[in-house]
Amino acid sequence: MSSDLRIYRSLGYVFLHIVIAILFFVTLSVMNDLEMAVKLVAAALVLYMLVFKGFDYLDPLVGYLIPWLVILYFSTTRLSRYAISIHFETYALILLAFIGSLFVAGGNVRNLTVIEDWKKPFNLKISHGTVFLLIDVFFLIFTVANILVAGYIPLFRGMSGESTNYLDFGIRGVYGFYLALANALCLVNFIIFIRTGKRIYIFRYIVIMAIFVLLVTRQNLISVTVESVIAYSLIRKRIKWRTIVLGGAVAGILFSIIGSFRSGSIRDIAGIENKYQWVPEPVIWLYAYSYFNIANMDNLITQSDAPYYDASSLRTLIPSFLRPEYNRDSYLLVSNFNVSSYMFPVYEDAGRLGVLFLTVIALRWSSRKYQGLGRYASIGDVGTYCVLYFCAAFSFFFNFWFFLPVISQIVFLKMLSNVSELACTPSKGSFRALSATA
Repeated sequence: MSSDLRIYRSLGYVFLHIVIAILFFVTLSVMNDLEMAVKLVAAALVLYMLVFKGFDYLDPLVGYLIPWLVILYFSTTRLSRYAISIHFETYALILLAFIGSLFVAGGNVRNLTVIEDWKKPFNLKISHGTVFLLIDVFFLIFTVANILVAGYIPLFRGMSGESTNYLDFGIRGVYGFYLALANALCLVNFIIFIRTGKRIYIFRYIVIMAIFVLLVTRQNLISVTVESVIAYSLIRKRIKWRTIVLGGAVAGILFSIIGSFRSGSIRDIAGIENKYQWVPEPVIWLYAYSYFNIANMDNLITQSDAPYYDASSLRTLIPSFLRPEYNRDSYLLVSNFNVSSYMFPVYEDAGRLGVLFLTVIALRWSSRKYQGLGRYASIGDVGTYCVLYFCAAFSFFFNFWFFLPVISQIVFLKMLSNVSELACTPSKGSFRALSATA
């Protein structure tokens, strides 16, 4: 494609997105039925993803928008007796973030098939097998240390009838880095396995996942699962949508079982109306973690004096033993649902412009990383994109871009990238690496 054609194409997308932004805000402002306007905007975004992205689930914009569109849908429902009407100001903030994401990650971008060209690693003085053995020993010692300091294993404690107390588990100030290391190791082992077929790496992957179960850390189980799906789709072959939907349904069932084990009946906690008791429990969990997020944010926007411009949104980037405390009034609609998406703490700190700025930076970074995988890629590059994708896809739940146990994976993935590439390099007498083609 010539440089002139690229320029005209870019200007065309800029103009298109300006028109879309105007139409969206006019629709919200003019229509008397705000909830119907929201549904029309959501439908238009679905059409946009179909036309310009082909519903490429690997694309960061698609991964970002789909959960938020589910939230918009649930925001217009009344499954819970606690349900409130969401105000225009809240919808306008979400729409502003959407428009920002379209400008930096939208347009008709070439979809990746599978990664075929890998960066060549540089040799180390010791073998990659020795390095991984040392890492395994360090990780297991680190795991035992967390258990000894806590004095219990959350899963066993929960099975005995006591509270799992998972939030207070581990070495204070260090446990978050341990979880980030565990996630990175898990993903690296999975990538090596799908590239080489060596069973030792899938064994390590399963062991780490089992440790997550013992520690009752759903966030790690979910993040590793999502990252693994993206990695597999990038390296081996794309997983079909129907398989993803079926897997999501199974994951939802498991999530609801673990959630009930930790928290009790979700129907009672969420105040589900009697006429909606027939709705399957996994859907109730999805509803609860969608609707109450936007409801909490609506309370913050309409009832508080935010933004406070006090850098409070950055506190999760600081180790817990150094983290400052901020005294805030609670704007939770229901106290049990204290998650409010990435927008809540950023708006509380820096307002609408802060939400727009973070959305633009994060989606631009993710989009460029995705397109960069079409050239020579490393395991560190793939792993980094998997982390960024997870942060975008689960931005409806929490600000994982500013959460050390997740975003710190990128540091460990970069550190492990070269030795992981060496593990994938065929040598005499070794198992021949699997082809990276579909």
